[in-house]
Amino acid sequence: MRQQIFKSTSTNANSDVLFQGIWLRWTTLTRAEKVVCIGIICTPLWWFIGWGVIPFLWVVSIAIYEYLVYQKIRLSKPSTEAIAIMLFALNSMVAYTLNSPEFAPRAWINPFLTWGCGGLLLWYLQSHQIRVRLQVAAWAFSVLICMMMLWWLFFHFLLAEPNFIPLRTLYAIIFDKGAYDPSKLGSVGNFLVPYMANENGFGGLRRYTFFFPHPTTSSFVIGFAGLIALDIKKRTWSLPIVAFCSFLIIICQARNSWLALPIVLIVRWLFITGKSKGVTFILMLSAIISFSTLCVPTVTDWLIETRTNTVEATSNFRKDSTEIRNLIYQRTWESVIEEPSLIGRGINGVSVQPGYEFAAIGTESFILGTLLYKSGFLGTGLFLTYFTFFLAGLYKTHSERPSGAFLVLLYLGITSLVTEFDTPTVFLPLISTMLCRNGE
Repeated sequence: MRQQIFKSTSTNANSDVLFQGIWLRWTTLTRAEKVVCIGIICTPLWWFIGWGVIPFLWVVSIAIYEYLVYQKIRLSKPSTEAIAIMLFALNSMVAYTLNSPEFAPRAWINPFLTWGCGGLLLWYLQSHQIRVRLQVAAWAFSVLICMMMLWWLFFHFLLAEPNFIPLRTLYAIIFDKGAYDPSKLGSVGNFLVPYMANENGFGGLRRYTFFFPHPTTSSFVIGFAGLIALDIKKRTWSLPIVAFCSFLIIICQARNSWLALPIVLIVRWLFITGKSKGVTFILMLSAIISFSTLCVPTVTDWLIETRTNTVEATSNFRKDSTEIRNLIYQRTWESVIEEPSLIGRGINGVSVQPGYEFAAIGTESFILGTLLYKSGFLGTGLFLTYFTFFLAGLYKTHSERPSGAFLVLLYLGITSLVTEFDTPTVFLPLISTMLCRNGE
């Protein structure tokens, strides 16, 4: 039988033969592991090309390979979750078409490039039951984290973090995108911005994006890498990587990560130490209630008036951002309640701060903005269907998987209340579907 591009063929290989010193033995890896390993390590390349088109390039590459080797694309019957997420992308495209005052091809096709291609990749992975050993993924993420550390050391100490004019991504060069304008949503993703040159955060430090469109996205990837590292039994390997991840998340200065990751780590500790499941449920319920208050206007108003010193210490270094977010959540919620929509509005609303496009109604929250406001009740239902069946499918094989494959979903779930997701985030659940402890 011909070897498939991703199929694990030596699933019971001993992990001890995976390494020669600190390096992977490339010949011991399955084809799946080689592709995933290269994909993670080449993150700076995807950033240079332009993250917005990377899922599409992966889909096209797999299709070309399948046709060259097998003269067809080998796919099984799509799962419920794969169908649901692709329909979610279609709903978003229809909503944009019906509500946008002017047609912009890139904005219209963006749901397909992100969620649609993510669904196609999920369909392919599930069709071939692709698995990647934890140690292989952890090693690739370790290399990526080390590159980020060197990146920060280079800019912080050698270059002293100067102001700069961002270079364009390859996508922006090919399609001749306009000049860099940090106040416009469509501009930022087309440029290579290693850190926010005009934005000092906590302790006077720059906010670093590293190889991603936004510091928050960087914090998702770094947090996932840290969760995977915690599953590695060799502490001389895992603990330094976890320490690096902790430092890098501070450098990213994404407050949602500062608040969400401790909750995720406590949940992990409760499960691993065999504590009461009732305690875990109460903790998770408390976390959901805590973050939900950010999306309910009446509670948000009360929080603004009675904010504790602890919360002030967390948010004061970007006080304007905190106040603007609260206003965005309030106006978005009011719009959803006063004018409910079946398929959604498709586009962001007006800005709550004139002249600042990022402060638009329908932004800053995946659940409140991307789902309820822009995707409507139909789109929200489709996404919840995707997530429910996706999580159920993972749970069926939970004995084979490391805890990080599930905790990253909790991490993203908590932060979805107070942040939006962009293209690189789509790859994290896809990687979690492939992760297994020993390749079984």
